[in-house]
Amino acid sequence: MRTLATVVATLVLLGGQGTSVQAQAPALPCRADHASLSAAGAVQPRALPHFIEIELTLQNHGPAPIRIDPARFVFQPDTGHRVAPASKDDVINALHRPSSVSVGVAGFITMGAVGISIGVGPFDLQVRTIETRLLRPMEVASGAIVRGSLYFRPASWPAQFSLVLEGLSTPSGDALPVLTLQPCAMPVRLLGSPGLVTLPAAPRTIAMSARAATGPLVVSVSSIELTRLATTLSVTVENAAGTEASLFVAIAQAQLVDAEGKVYAVRMLRSDLPDRVGPRSQTRGRLVFEPLPLEPGAAPVTLTLPGARVGDDVYDLQVDLRF
Repeated sequence: MRTLATVVATLVLLGGQGTSVQAQAPALPCRADHASLSAAGAVQPRALPHFIEIELTLQNHGPAPIRIDPARFVFQPDTGHRVAPASKDDVINALHRPSSVSVGVAGFITMGAVGISIGVGPFDLQVRTIETRLLRPMEVASGAIVRGSLYFRPASWPAQFSLVLEGLSTPSGDALPVLTLQPCAMPVRLLGSPGLVTLPAAPRTIAMSARAATGPLVVSVSSIELTRLATTLSVTVENAAGTEASLFVAIAQAQLVDAEGKVYAVRMLRSDLPDRVGPRSQTRGRLVFEPLPLEPGAAPVTLTLPGARVGDDVYDLQVDLRF
C-alpha cells in the first residue's frame, strides 16, 4: 500500500494527468493574420481529461493596442456545433470529479485525474498551472506578443477544426475584423476514461554542436534533452544582418522531423527562445517539442524553423541533429 501511494504521488508531481492519449500525425500550428494582428494556435496533448487545450500566440504588429476577449473565441469542429471556451471554474470542477482510478491510500485523497490533495499539494499546483496558462481578457500593446491556453469541450473529437477569434476591438470599443484560424488539425484523441500513465524515464541530455546557415541567419543546437514527456533543445540564433530578425512565425511553426518522417510539434508555452534577434547579434533559449521516442533509431532528426524574417526577406532555417 505504501508503494502504491508513492507511485501515485510521483505520477502527480511529474505532471502525469492520467488520461490515455494516442498521438496521431502531428500537424503544424494553424495561423491567420490581418492588418494588425497575427495568431497561431496548436493543440497540446497535456492529457487534461475531456478537454482540448489550444495554445494560442497573438502578436500585435499594428500601431495601437488591441483588446481581446477569449470568452468570445469559438471552436468550430469540421462537423458539429460551435463550442465556447470553458471557464477556469469549468476546468477545475472537472478535475474534482472522481475517475475510475481514484483510490484512497494511507490517508491520501485522490481526486479527478490522479490529483492528490493534502493542504497545498499537487492538486493545488495543478490548478495553479491551469490558472497560469489560461488566456485572459486584456489589451495587447503594439508590438507585444501574448501566449495562453484555451480549453474546449466539444461533443466529439474532430479531425479538423477552425478557431474563430471574435470580440477583437480597439481600446475605444470599435470592432476589429474577425480572425479565423483554419483548417487546424487535431493531433491527438482521447482513448477512454482517465487512467494511470507510465512513469517517465530518467532524462537523457546529450551535448552536440549542430549548426546551419541560411542567408544572414545561423542556427545552432548545443544540447538535446530527451524525456518521456518532452524533447528540449538549447538553441542559438545569430543574425549577421544590419536589421532586426523576427522569429515569431519560425517559432510558432517549429518542428522536429525524425528519420521516418514523423513530425513532433513545438510546445510554445514551454519554449523561451526570444522571437527577435537584433542586428549583428545573437539570442539563446530553449525550444520544447513533443517527446521523441527514447528507443534506438530516434536519431537523426531535423529541426526546422520556417518563416524567419529579416527585413523583407524570409528564410526557412533547418539543421540536422545527430546523436
